[in-house]
Amino acid sequence: MPATYLITGATGYQGGSTARQLLSHGHRVHAIVRDPSSPAAQNLAALGAALFKGDYNDLPSIAAATKRVSGVFLNTFPDFQHPDGEVPQAQNFVTAAREAGTVTSFVVSTVFKSKENHEFTAARTSEFPFLERYYRSKAGVEDVVLTSGIKHVTILRPTGLGYQYLSPYCLLYFPEYPKEHVMTVSYAKEYRQGHFDPEDVGKFAAAAFLQPEKFGGKTIELVKEALTYDEIAAVIGRVSGVKVGIRYRSQEETKALVLSGKFPVLETQLIPRKLDFEKEIISLEEYGIQLGTLEGFLEREKLKLLETLGVKG
Repeated sequence: MPATYLITGATGYQGGSTARQLLSHGHRVHAIVRDPSSPAAQNLAALGAALFKGDYNDLPSIAAATKRVSGVFLNTFPDFQHPDGEVPQAQNFVTAAREAGTVTSFVVSTVFKSKENHEFTAARTSEFPFLERYYRSKAGVEDVVLTSGIKHVTILRPTGLGYQYLSPYCLLYFPEYPKEHVMTVSYAKEYRQGHFDPEDVGKFAAAAFLQPEKFGGKTIELVKEALTYDEIAAVIGRVSGVKVGIRYRSQEETKALVLSGKFPVLETQLIPRKLDFEKEIISLEEYGIQLGTLEGFLEREKLKLLETLGVKG
């Protein structure tokens, strides 16, 4: 029997994939969108989704979209001007779910190793002020949902998603990359960045809704492959035909940039990171979900990649 699911971020990569997966299985989708007339929203409506105008701070709109739904996919976004904003947003969806009285499943997408990274940065706030706020917010979202009383809760924690190499997302980490075709990093050359196809977040989310007894109560770290930045540049080059270089900052450059306070996101490159994701990669095999690669994602998004790099397709 078809069920109805509320999907946040449905015009984006993760929510869009979740919505398409559920619609393809014959279920109904409610999508909260800021602009129902946008091309992305209209494409979603053409697939059969019901659109609800609103945002994550608009409780009446959230409540309207949550009526008669069985599950909620929640993917909040950080607001660097209001770093604590994600937790109240998550609470809005929990409040609406309780009022609806029909919600039995919540699937939340946050970030890889959110709790562990929050504990680490919370003990080093002076060293990682930006990341402490970021991970506190993500861990807070998880806590709100885990303590909601909803019967089935699944936490998905994806690592680096492929769209970080596309505009506008890449500007946050590599502002010179679109024009100069160079990514400047403070990582060591041997560092490996975990990757996960955002399309596969949707596969996991849909599976969690359709098999709540299997996925409920689980926290799943999502990573498919781990690449050095030289390997990442090679992948981008193969797909786009554009040679992309990697420049590694010296320790002196990195220290000066940190002290300037002009590039707070640099903290993401300074926190101690895993170099081996083998355990997490192997653990995903038990779910039997076919997973893609960074190269496959960029091939699928080739036109956007070429546009990012200023190349005509």
